[in-house]
Amino acid sequence: MADLVTRTSDVELSIGDTIQVGDQFLTVVDIEGDEILFQLDTENPAERDASSGSNTRSCR
Repeated sequence: MADLVTRTSDVELSIGDTIQVGDQFLTVVDIEGDEILFQLDTENPAERDASSGSNTRSCR
């Protein structure tokens, strides 16, 4: 079994902000109290807008 590596960072997020975690991109879609709705992308959203057929999904 591989060792799990964790890292914690505090960041301030606003709607529309995008952060990269590994090879995934999380874009903030909505903020309700302490709950954040993300859109999960497998490619950079800036590059996605220039091409079609991206793989996206939303998660909380």
